[in-house]
Amino acid sequence: MAAVSSLLLLLLAVAIHSAALALGQTVQVWSSCSPANFTPGGPYDTNLRGMLKDLVTVAVSYGGYGNDTAGGGSDQSYGLAICYADAPPEVCRLCLGMAAGNVTLACPRSTGAAMKYNNCLLRYANASFLARPDMVQRFSFYNNLTRAGDAAIYAAALRRLMDRLAPAAAASLRFFAFGRTNITGDQSLYGFAQCVADLSPDDCRRCLQRIAASLPIWTRGGRAYSQTCYTRFEVVPFYTPPNTCWNIWA
Repeated sequence: MAAVSSLLLLLLAVAIHSAALALGQTVQVWSSCSPANFTPGGPYDTNLRGMLKDLVTVAVSYGGYGNDTAGGGSDQSYGLAICYADAPPEVCRLCLGMAAGNVTLACPRSTGAAMKYNNCLLRYANASFLARPDMVQRFSFYNNLTRAGDAAIYAAALRRLMDRLAPAAAASLRFFAFGRTNITGDQSLYGFAQCVADLSPDDCRRCLQRIAASLPIWTRGGRAYSQTCYTRFEVVPFYTPPNTCWNIWA
């Protein structure tokens, strides 16, 4: 019995530690609330809350992406949730749970809202927005360490990597791609690009190319987000690539 109790305590400690690590990796970076409001306790409110609960379950169950609707007519709600594939599954689950819980607190009566964390995005509205690309960079952040070495060589490596990642992600069944390129003989640059899965391949590619154009060449890493695509680069590996041909060399 003592051995069983010790094992349970160990498993609990591991679970708590994992949750703490996941929480530490999840940071809210952007949110937006529509100006139109709904009536609290009304049909749209009921549909929205039920849809958000189901949406997180769907996204976590289907590899980090899901969309859902609830209700009908003018009271219908539409939702989308995505986890970025450079984050592990436990971070995805926590991130979407936090987004679903916090978005209605940040936008308590809004008929539409979006909440973005560094590892996920949750979005809802009272009209369908699926398959519509958002080409506007909504948020970006950069490594505060400046890049080392020749600026022209570094800029060329970053441009080469991003030029390969955008079409590779657009051609992938899951709309994401990891990549790597050489800066110099002993230094590499690592990148990632992902779109929401409801975009067309052409819209995905154009979205990624648009936001990648804003990435700085003077830092050792950076990220840029719109509501429908995301890209990232670092001078150190930041992911465990899946066994897929979309792990590209540029």
